[in-house]
Amino acid sequence: MGRFIIIIFLHIILLIACKQGNGPWGKSKTKDTLSVHTVPYEVLRSKAMDSAEQMSFFTDYCIRKLESHKGSDRFYTLAVFDGDTTKVQFCRGNICSSQKQHAIVGFANKNLFFFFLKNDSWTLRQVMHGFGVIKDSALQFADVNFDGYKDLSIVWNYSAGSCSCTAPGCRDLYLYNSERDKLVHIPEIRSYFDFGFSAEEQSIYLGEHCKGFYGKFIWQDGRLQIQEEYISNQYGEADSSRWHLEHFIYCNGERVPAYTIPNLPLPEKWQRQFGW
Repeated sequence: MGRFIIIIFLHIILLIACKQGNGPWGKSKTKDTLSVHTVPYEVLRSKAMDSAEQMSFFTDYCIRKLESHKGSDRFYTLAVFDGDTTKVQFCRGNICSSQKQHAIVGFANKNLFFFFLKNDSWTLRQVMHGFGVIKDSALQFADVNFDGYKDLSIVWNYSAGSCSCTAPGCRDLYLYNSERDKLVHIPEIRSYFDFGFSAEEQSIYLGEHCKGFYGKFIWQDGRLQIQEEYISNQYGEADSSRWHLEHFIYCNGERVPAYTIPNLPLPEKWQRQFGW
């Protein structure tokens, strides 16, 4: 009889345990988020998470690391998920605004997470989806639209370690909106491989060297408007004697040819903008 009661008691405990979570991840006793602390290491390496589980795990993981590294503005950690160990890049502080605290967290081959600090607690603001491999120097902060706030530029790398003309562009640009406290994606930047900006000219330089296009843009009503462009055959023509460069300017939105000069590369000023 005693043995029968023990068996029933064990089944009741098992049933309660199964209802506490939807799988081996379990749930935290203090809040309804997934916690790595409830998962044995062996299970962590073998369990394949779905998208909702990944998001909850990443968010919980990031907040715990931000709270435990309060004295560091930039640091790295290692996370284990889906059987792989991944380097995680953290950057926090007044990275966009001098009045607000934010944090950008990048998981290699995954997404970027944007957090903000409110009432001494980190809260997930938004997620930027990845297009390639996040390397150490991938996150760059600069006032690209010249409004007094720093914006986020993400430089992606692909399986070969660099960009190529057969892949999408290597850069994503997110402008910081101080009123909404949000990073706003500018998707057209992904169409270009070459990138530079000039605070002195209040201009953005964008190019596609594999197509021989280089343009100078300004911001109007939050969008990029082209002001000047060069068309060159230098990238695809091995014989330098056959190079030619066409120059165009834009007047009231109309493209006007300026000149065509043979045997001429892109002007040095433009080359410096692209870091050549």
